[in-house]
Amino acid sequence: MDKRKKRYSIRKILMAAVLFAVSVFLIIRVLNPTPKGKNINKFSVSVLTKAEKGALRRYNNDYHLEVARTKGLKEPLDSRKDDKESAEAFCDRHELVEITDNEYYEIPRLSNSLPYLQESAEEFLNLLGERFCNQLEELGLKKYRFSISSILRTLEDQKSLRKSNVNATPNSSSHYYGRTFDIVQTRYFERGNSTPVYTYRLRNILLRELIKLQDEGKCYVLLERQTKCIHVTVR
Repeated sequence: MDKRKKRYSIRKILMAAVLFAVSVFLIIRVLNPTPKGKNINKFSVSVLTKAEKGALRRYNNDYHLEVARTKGLKEPLDSRKDDKESAEAFCDRHELVEITDNEYYEIPRLSNSLPYLQESAEEFLNLLGERFCNQLEELGLKKYRFSISSILRTLEDQKSLRKSNVNATPNSSSHYYGRTFDIVQTRYFERGNSTPVYTYRLRNILLRELIKLQDEGKCYVLLERQTKCIHVTVR
């Protein structure tokens, strides 16, 4: 009788362990569902047309600078010494918003700029991310985030950047005013995955959304050749 009870107890323990393992597995699947959609590397995306390429170079840096000066910060920041206070205090003083990673884009460690934009520019950035993700969903693709490489620059940042970036103008930049950001053309991240995906296919999908937003009068877009960046200024 004791042996039967012992075997019965062991079976109960094993069943409880199995039920616990299944419960944990289901909870993990609910909290971290398997991404839906096709992998971008298994999907065909058409190359940019001549008209699309023209739209991406229609507005040169002069247009970007004019709207940034008109609607952005009154004066450029001299150096990063202006950023020594807390992010909250800095944003309050300059009427800026801190830009951080979210479901639409990732902000790497910025070397020649600060992660701040004016509030309306941040709203545009999130709108772009939302439209990009919606387009991926319509195409039956997995969700990917784009990567931002430069945001708000100080005068000191711009001077330092000129040593390695031929597109960095010597005396003026739309990046001074909190309405401009650069997107890396070909680096993306599948949601929930920290390994970058390098592809022109996602770039072309993103660029087509930017062209639509430019046509709606919401931004200027410039496709930079040398730096492999997408230069965007919010209007």
